[in-house]
This record gives sequence, C-alpha cells and structure tokens, in this order.
Amino acid sequence: MSTTVRSTPARVRRVVAVVLAVGILLGLCGSAVADDPGDRKKKVDSQISSSQRDLDAVSADLTTALATLNSTNRKVGVARTALTTAESDLRAANRYNVAIGGKLRVAQADEAKNTRALGANTRAQGRTKALVGGLARQTYMQGGMGGLELTLQVLSSDQGDVTDDLSLADIVLRRQSGVLHRLSGEQAVGRATGNRLAAVRRSIITLKGQAAAGVTRATTARNKAANAKRALEGLQRAQTAAAGNLKKKKDKELADLRWLKGESSRLQKLLDARAAARAKSSRAAAPARPGSDGHFLQGPRPRSQILSPFGYRLHPILRVWMLHAGVDFGFGCGAPVYAAAAGDVVEAGYNGVAGNNIVIDHGRVGSVNVASQYEHLSAFAVRGGHVAKGQLIGRVGATGRATGCHLHFAVLSNGRYVDPARWIG
Repeated sequence: MSTTVRSTPARVRRVVAVVLAVGILLGLCGSAVADDPGDRKKKVDSQISSSQRDLDAVSADLTTALATLNSTNRKVGVARTALTTAESDLRAANRYNVAIGGKLRVAQADEAKNTRALGANTRAQGRTKALVGGLARQTYMQGGMGGLELTLQVLSSDQGDVTDDLSLADIVLRRQSGVLHRLSGEQAVGRATGNRLAAVRRSIITLKGQAAAGVTRATTARNKAANAKRALEGLQRAQTAAAGNLKKKKDKELADLRWLKGESSRLQKLLDARAAARAKSSRAAAPARPGSDGHFLQGPRPRSQILSPFGYRLHPILRVWMLHAGVDFGFGCGAPVYAAAAGDVVEAGYNGVAGNNIVIDHGRVGSVNVASQYEHLSAFAVRGGHVAKGQLIGRVGATGRATGCHLHFAVLSNGRYVDPARWIG
C-alpha cells in the first residue's frame, strides 16, 4: 500500500537506492553525459521526488529482485566482453604459433640441406687434398721437374719424341694447377655453406624461443578463455535465476494488487451494510459536525505535511496504473496514532499489504458515511469497540509492505477511498 518517506538520512539513502535500481531498468536517468552538472542535479532531484510517490507502489522484495537482475545483467555483459577478448587473443596466439611453426620447419629443412651439402663438400675436399698430396710427394721424390719422365710414363702409354714430352709436361702442369684451383673452390664453397648453416642454426634458436613464447601465450589465452567461459556460464545461470525470482516477485505484486481490489470491495460492502443498518435503526445518530477548523477529521498531521499523496500512478516496474488509496505521513517507529474522529472500530487485524491496520467507522457526516483507516502499525492500543476523537489507537510501525516506519492514512466515503486531504486541516 505504501512505504515510508521520512526526513532522515536513512530514508534518503533508501530512496536514492531504489531510484537507481528502478531508473536503470526503465531508463529514467537518460543520457547524463550530455547534461551539465546543474541539469543532472535537477533530474536526480526530480527522480527522488517522483520516487517518494513510487515507493508506495513498489514492495521492497520486488525492488531488490529488480536490482539483483539488473546488476547480474551488467555483469553478464562484462563477462561476455571478456570472453570475446580472450577468445580473440587465443585465435591470435594460435595463428602466431602456426606461422612460427611454418618458419621453423623451413629453417630446419634448410639446416638439413646445408648439413648434407657441407658433408659432401668436406668429402670432396678430402679427395682433392689427397690428390694434391700425392702429386706433391711424387714431385718431391723425383726432384721437381727432373722426375718428369717417370710422371710422363705414368700418364702416357707409349714413348714419343721431345715435342711430345714437352706437351705431356704441359698437361701435367695444367693438371696440377686445376687440382689446386678445384681445392680452392671447394674450400670457398665449404666456408659459404658453413656460414649459411651457422646462420640457419641461429635462426632456429630464435624461432624455437619465439615458438616457446607463443605456446605460453596460447596457453595463457586458452586458460583465460576457459575461465571467462565458466564465469559467463555461471553468471548466465545466476541471470536466469534472478529473472525467475523477479517474475515470482512480479506475480506476487500483481496478486497483491488484485487482493487490494478485492479488499476494497469487501470493506466497501462492510461499511455499506453498517450504514444501511444505521439508517434502519430508530436510534440512528444525528450527522456529526465538523471541528473548530471546519474539517470533520483530525489528521495525523496537517495536510501540508503529506509526503506521498492520494491518487493513481504508474507502477514503475509492472507498468500498470494503480491507486495509492491514502496519504503517507512521516513518523518515527513507535510514535502514537490517534483516532481522527469518534467512531466504532470495525477491523483491527493484519494482512500482507497493510500490515497491522485499524478501520474506524465514523458514521454519517453530512450526506455521506465516513470511515478512516490506519496502516503499517507496530502495535494496537484498541481491538474493537467505540473510540473517542483523539484517543490512542496504536503505534507507528513498518508492518506489511513497507520499507520503513510511517503512517498510511486513508479515508472512505460511502465505502470508497477518497483523498484524505479534503477531510483534514
């Protein structure tokens, strides 16, 4: 039915908390980035003022359920972004590893090729060096060119004249020179191949280091992605549970609204029956007269101190119109509650919305029958019978659907709720 709106720091904190929770879902906050600080403050002040009315329409459980779902939704969004980033990092790390792996395979193949080439070159140099050594030993043993005859005999199968001998000598010299030249070339090729092999091996060492670092990055990214996925899945389960809980609270809230309509109809029939009985009674009392201030009812406080007025308002979560069938006054817990006028206590009980509440039938006032109702009491001072105007009937509390101590005061005219402000000074 209503909730407290007390001018205390605790009340303000509760109001602001609910404003934020409801505002996030409904987009009440708007785009604050484009506003200047003054405009933002005006909007917040306006939201707080509006929420002082809306709080009467929202149960604390529903507000908490909404805030929980909204918080979980934000966390799910953050977790989904984290998972996307982690998966992107993992894909990048895997691509890097594939690229490094390809380069490493090429380098290793190049190493094997150069190793084989260097081995073949080494063997060729060995054969060439053996040939050079043989020729050198032969020349030394025969005294240089003086041993040409023996060399020619070795190289030639028949004897010739002097000219032929000179030609054969030239051939031998050229043969010796070619062997030495070939050895020099083989040595140069061997050095070049060795240099290439050393460079390839250095490259392999570097690539292996990069591959190891890539594996580490991929492992880290994979772990992050797995953790992010588990976190997201956990939050999604929490999100589903929070959404289910909010639905339950919404269903309960809607059931409370239906109950309020039924209760209003029941109370109207009860008061109508009492009015009809009085009309038939020969002892029907004369119409009551207004007080010295011109108003029949003595309100809990002057109407200028009403914090949450009577009237229809849009439920900020359910998005349905509902009647705030009374006005709220700010009181501390345990403050005394007095009868607004003399009358008979027709109800003094408890329900989940109004909490501990009292209904007093004041009889006929002018042309209508008037009753008053007091909700969210912490204690009863009366349970029935007749009470005098200003008599103590109970204590202020926060029972029923209320988040803090306050008094919800309602007036019924011919069994229907009307604005109490018209009946009090």
